[in-house]
Amino acid sequence: MEIRKTTLTAETLFGRTTAQVQTESAIPLPQGKTLERVLSHESEVTIREAACRDGAITVTGTMTVRPLVESAERTPYAFEASADFTHTIRLDGVTPDMNARVTAELPACTLRCEEGGLLMQATAELTATVLETKQIPCITDIDGVKGLERLTGTVTLQKRALLGAKSTHINEAIDAPQSVTVLRASAVPQVTGLMRGTDGMRVEGELRLSVLYLTQDGGIRRETARIPFSDALAAEPGENAAATATLKSLAVTVEEEGTATVDASLSIGIYGSVSDTQRVLCDAYDEAGSFLCRTETAAVQNFEATWCQTVQLNETLTVPQHMKDAYLPLYASLRTAITRVSVEGGRGRIEGVLAATVVYRDDDGMKQSFTQELPLSFDTDAKGDAMLARIRVLDYALSGGGRTVGLLLTLSVEAEWYRTCAFSCVPELLPAPDRESDSGMLVWFADPDESLFSIGKRFSLPIARVKACNPNLSEPVADGTPVLIFRNRA
Repeated sequence: MEIRKTTLTAETLFGRTTAQVQTESAIPLPQGKTLERVLSHESEVTIREAACRDGAITVTGTMTVRPLVESAERTPYAFEASADFTHTIRLDGVTPDMNARVTAELPACTLRCEEGGLLMQATAELTATVLETKQIPCITDIDGVKGLERLTGTVTLQKRALLGAKSTHINEAIDAPQSVTVLRASAVPQVTGLMRGTDGMRVEGELRLSVLYLTQDGGIRRETARIPFSDALAAEPGENAAATATLKSLAVTVEEEGTATVDASLSIGIYGSVSDTQRVLCDAYDEAGSFLCRTETAAVQNFEATWCQTVQLNETLTVPQHMKDAYLPLYASLRTAITRVSVEGGRGRIEGVLAATVVYRDDDGMKQSFTQELPLSFDTDAKGDAMLARIRVLDYALSGGGRTVGLLLTLSVEAEWYRTCAFSCVPELLPAPDRESDSGMLVWFADPDESLFSIGKRFSLPIARVKACNPNLSEPVADGTPVLIFRNRA
């Protein structure tokens, strides 16, 4: 008997779990600065590393907050503060050789003045997906056995892989009318095109820039700009190829009255599907009943596709009753957080919340601010049975005044889709138990889900002989169908 084998390397889903990280941290003011009140702040949590160990996942990350405040002299200024954290997520059965992918959301973050400084209270939601890499031995074929019948199948393993990566630099001059200095700058890179080029793959996109300037009269002015970028990567186009761009650094400097320089660094990556297809033995038997197949069922996590949609929302925010009317909306600080991801009935749903802090000028020329939370919900056709999602704010515009402020949002809703696929294989053959020689004729009444292969295996008969005795028998064999079995063994 000749046995051919292979080994499949597959990622299987071990489990998912969530955890909360609550922090309370004092934030010192910059040297020589005073604090009268907080106008707004931007905050985020980033994960640097997630490592599995026995029974737990250790997560390290950074919480960053960028307050925009007024001094005792009513002069606006901004600064940045960050704090590292380490958190342990318990999950029974996790071992150091497993891989964890952790995403983080920041559904709650508040700043308040305390003893001449700031106190930050934040809650981060961590979601850990743990994958286990398994080496699955499989028999692919058997030869040299009399009366051998085989049942084979095809196994496809599909992984998300980095096809190419590159850093690119942006240095551009933009208009900055009536500006003295930069209070705060933020940017979101968005990929708009991916195409095959003569030197690999070409990625095109734009950097959506938002800058808050301090004006000559001590006011706040918001300016936006879209800066295009394009670069070629030495990457072969793969199945389901998609490009991503991540902002690594950003600096905006007022050079002279009316102009500013933007210096940004981006990391560009092209991801796609890498497939490995193998034909494996699912079951087998021979006429002599000389062996048994030990079968196993494995469930693997296959990457299916990426999904991205740009969405515009038009919302109305209400100024709280205890506050003065909004004469002129100045800017907004926006924070999104995903609260639930579900896949049901062929549809995927992403639910979240948007925390919008609006800073405006009242009739007396004073700056006021208020925060309102808005629910978010997005639906899409399911491209798998599990997904990882994120929501990014690309741009916004404020309008109106009085007791209501209009907020026009442009959001990017993105998802990675995965599908759990199960397959059967035969890792090894076992010796068959001794049996008595028998011969004769009987009638077998088929069990549910019976097939010609399973009937032949049950009685160690070639499928051709079963068909010869039952010419009207066809697949699938209905439950209770009488099947004539004729055996002639010495």
